[in-house]
Amino acid sequence: MKNYLLLLLLTVLFVGCSIKMNPATINQEILPQKNDNTTEFLNSKTYNTYDEKEGKLTTYFFKEKEGELTYTNAITYIPMDSTDQLYGFASQMVFTLNRLTNNRAKTIEEALVMEVKKNDFKKLFNDKEEYIIGNEFSRDLKYSIREFQDMIERQEDSDGGRLGIILPI
Repeated sequence: MKNYLLLLLLTVLFVGCSIKMNPATINQEILPQKNDNTTEFLNSKTYNTYDEKEGKLTTYFFKEKEGELTYTNAITYIPMDSTDQLYGFASQMVFTLNRLTNNRAKTIEEALVMEVKKNDFKKLFNDKEEYIIGNEFSRDLKYSIREFQDMIERQEDSDGGRLGIILPI
């Protein structure tokens, strides 16, 4: 029972709830024509964004429910390099950054700024400072971030096992 509650909580946190939205908040620059129906255009579309101030990548999944535009989102935060392993020699992240940016970006933030420039600094929403990035770019970057976080978690688990037994006084 405890595992089911944890799974439900994690699902809500990482995937979010379906949120009704006002189509007028969508940046009209992303629509093919100014007079297109925003709800119809965005139905079943996925967009990825980068928010530099928050240090996060967000994937938005748009759907039409009962004639209204809704979205769910999944957020990935850019990890801190507290262990000096994120950009270390032969790390998965370094290989991913080199592949995505043709060896030009040394950090995740540099790569994201390059990707935002490539997409002409287009915002998804008029009222948010989130800039559109490529879906494949985002997918590959998020995969490397998850791999890094999993590696750190495994190291912490293995270090915890070696600390020994703590005896009460």
